[in-house]
Amino acid sequence: MTLLLAAGMALAWMAAPEAPPSFDAFFKEFAKKRDGIQALEARFTQETVSPEETIEAGGSIVYVKPRRIVFRYDQPKEGPAYLIQDGKAYEFEADIRQLQIYDLQDSPQTEVFFLGFDQNTESLREHYDVSVFDSDDKPNGSKGILIRPKGKEEEFGRFREVRLFLRDKDFLPYRIHIVNDDESKVHIAVSDIAVNGKLDLAKTHIALPPGTKIIENDALVETVGPEGKTVPANAAVAVESLDQPSSNEAPKP
Repeated sequence: MTLLLAAGMALAWMAAPEAPPSFDAFFKEFAKKRDGIQALEARFTQETVSPEETIEAGGSIVYVKPRRIVFRYDQPKEGPAYLIQDGKAYEFEADIRQLQIYDLQDSPQTEVFFLGFDQNTESLREHYDVSVFDSDDKPNGSKGILIRPKGKEEEFGRFREVRLFLRDKDFLPYRIHIVNDDESKVHIAVSDIAVNGKLDLAKTHIALPPGTKIIENDALVETVGPEGKTVPANAAVAVESLDQPSSNEAPKP
């Protein structure tokens, strides 16, 4: 689940130190640009680097409000699909017909991940040091967000830092760098970003074939019957913009 952090959040926000005016101004603009994004579809490539090997993979991303995101790995071959919603992560492996469900309610890594696509930053800043950096990566973007865990590194264990490189026009990430430790890094490139376009609703959920074993928090809870099953149960997504023409621009507020 590297892309879920490996890829994975505001009462403590009220007690946090006051941020510099320039920082607050950036996130005010950030929230404004993100507010109009109702649905998003994109491609990604991922390079995971460690001393032993470098693994390359790729696939598709679908995001819809309210806070549902789906990843499907399809390069170099069909791989797992991941869905995150309502404090749960779903990991489906088609080759062995197995779905694993994890509870994420207490995982701040979830918010790091969603920061790539929605506008909420308050709960993220409760658990992480968040800052803005200049990337000067013309013509792609000029700003990025740096995220580092607060407290001792061993208390978190997932990553040391995450850098999101943002497009200027809508602050969506086009590149993500994750440093897990001194020897392990992940580089993700996001491309073909389509915002508020007509979206196939089948891409917003995971369809389970008959015989799929459903494991929740390490316990087998169900084997899917002959009629199959869709997860999550509320697979119908009400997104006003899904029938709009595809666009690479977020709507203007």
